[in-house]
Amino acid sequence: FKLLHLRTMVFSFTLSMYHFVIAFLFELRKRKCLYLLVKIDKMQVDQEEGGQQKCHAEHTPEEEIDHTGAKTKSAVSDKQDRLNQTLKKGKVKSIDLPIQSSLCRQLGQDLLNSYIENEGKMIMQDKLEKERNDAKNAVEEYVYDFRDRLGTVYEKFITPEDMNKLSVILEDTENWLYEDGEDQPKQVYVDKLQELKKYGQPIQMKYMEHEERPKALNDLGKKIQLVMKVIEAYRNKDERYDHLDPAEMEKVEKYISDAMSWLNSKMNAQNKLSLTQDPVVKVSEIVAKSKELDNFCNPIIYKPKPKVEVPEDKAKANSEHNGPMDGQSGNETKSDSTKDSSQHTKSSGEMEVD
Repeated sequence: FKLLHLRTMVFSFTLSMYHFVIAFLFELRKRKCLYLLVKIDKMQVDQEEGGQQKCHAEHTPEEEIDHTGAKTKSAVSDKQDRLNQTLKKGKVKSIDLPIQSSLCRQLGQDLLNSYIENEGKMIMQDKLEKERNDAKNAVEEYVYDFRDRLGTVYEKFITPEDMNKLSVILEDTENWLYEDGEDQPKQVYVDKLQELKKYGQPIQMKYMEHEERPKALNDLGKKIQLVMKVIEAYRNKDERYDHLDPAEMEKVEKYISDAMSWLNSKMNAQNKLSLTQDPVVKVSEIVAKSKELDNFCNPIIYKPKPKVEVPEDKAKANSEHNGPMDGQSGNETKSDSTKDSSQHTKSSGEMEVD
């Protein structure tokens, strides 16, 4: 394609030079014709001037002195007019210059299609090569990163025997990458990475469980304590929870007791294990237990109080019968009722905080 582009540029340049030469020759021919016409006209003027000079010689000197200036001036003006007329009457002939373009050595359609197909193959080959290099770099990166973690954060979660064995495997993998594994297919590197992860993922899982387990256990313990406080307040006849159903509260109390037993048993069993052993309970199990507690207990213990509707006729009769007492006005009575309602709202707000 570059060769074809270069040839096209050369052909365009040659065609432009051809047009320039044709225009130059045409202009030169035009100027030559004008020059010949002017020269012929000048010869005619010179001949006429010669004849006039002969006529002036036959006249008397006085007449020549009187009329020399006028005749000379008229001859010069006539010469200038003839020159102008000759220039104006110059013939200009316009002709059409045919231009025919033809591409030399143009590529055939079959050859062009083959070039396009080869280009697509090269693009695909580059893509596969990039994927192969990425897989190789992933193996090398995992070897370096895991070896570094074995000496720092993963050291407490692996036995010395397993650490020595795993260090040998990582060293052999590194040597393989720079020797026999320098130029291998992509799938070979993918299989090698999966093989290394079989050794590394259990250690990584132990480390992550050890880091996240305390927070999950703490959150579950706080939720159990919160529900136990509500149960204790219900037993003490707290007015905030006097509307709750006794049967449902018994279910909540039994569920919290089972949850507390489950939590204590798992914590005791986990404390007996070393860091190199698999955990008894996983963080995902603790989080699931916490969500189950919320879904079971919260709709019961946070059930809102039912609204008590007082008949309007009875309320009106009580207000007329009682009225303001001991010098209290209606405004004071209204303010007392407002104060009672605010206290009730405050107590419900405290229930939500608990």
